[in-house]
Amino acid sequence: MVKAMSLLEIFKREARDSKVRIGIGLGTEGKHNLKIYRTALSFLEESKSKILLFGAKPQVSQIQDALKTSEINENVLFVETKNPYIEILKFLVENKIDSIIRGCISSSEFLPQVKLSFNKNELHRLALLETSKGFQFFYGPVGIDECNTYEDKVEFIKKAESIITSLKLKPKISVLSGGRISDIGRNPQVDKSIREAEKIISFFKNKQPSMDIIHDKVLIENSIRNRSNLIIAPDGISGNLIYRTLVHLGGGRAYGAIYMGIKKPIIDTSRVGGPSEIYGGLLIASTLSS
Repeated sequence: MVKAMSLLEIFKREARDSKVRIGIGLGTEGKHNLKIYRTALSFLEESKSKILLFGAKPQVSQIQDALKTSEINENVLFVETKNPYIEILKFLVENKIDSIIRGCISSSEFLPQVKLSFNKNELHRLALLETSKGFQFFYGPVGIDECNTYEDKVEFIKKAESIITSLKLKPKISVLSGGRISDIGRNPQVDKSIREAEKIISFFKNKQPSMDIIHDKVLIENSIRNRSNLIIAPDGISGNLIYRTLVHLGGGRAYGAIYMGIKKPIIDTSRVGGPSEIYGGLLIASTLSS
């Protein structure tokens, strides 16, 4: 029996032979900036793309001073700017680059600028995660202020479904809530969460009866056991906590998060994320830019 490709392997397949321009933001910590540069070098061993690193002069100089001669690559370019979070989005809007990876830019600076640049009131980020046992899945919401209403979650699922089908995959969706059906009556907040999840399932089943979408209640372990490729948390706060528990405490990995509903590809990564997260972000950005 042929083993199914992982989501990251699918992105790698789709990114093959792509030749795009990807911008990545630098921050104030030299070790993380150098990690970004060296991960970019590894990525370029199998890609024909160009990577532009946006940072203030001190950070750019720090990287350049730390590089060995063998690490200098003409396809990694530096853009010196006092405000990387503004300049990188300006380059994207003006088509000077094809996609962005947030990298080490502060989210408190970057997110409002994304909203301003693309005239968005809200942002939806779809994360690509991996369990400690190697199972990969799309997940959201990951931001504390994301998907805190029924309408938001419906819109999130629609956008995520579109991305999954664009990868030639059939969406298998697990919607989580704050408890089991038998828990109704124990707490008003839990009741609301359960009823909202049931309402979401009914909405999509009425529109697409064959859609593979179920309410897994509070049992996230069932979502993984059933190999769901899209898992929806009850709200932004619990979603962020599940993400942090998996990635920072549970031995899992993150490979970046796609900003959905924006006409240009933007990938979110943690400022302290490891090389695998930056590499995953590069693969996703390369695929979505092609």
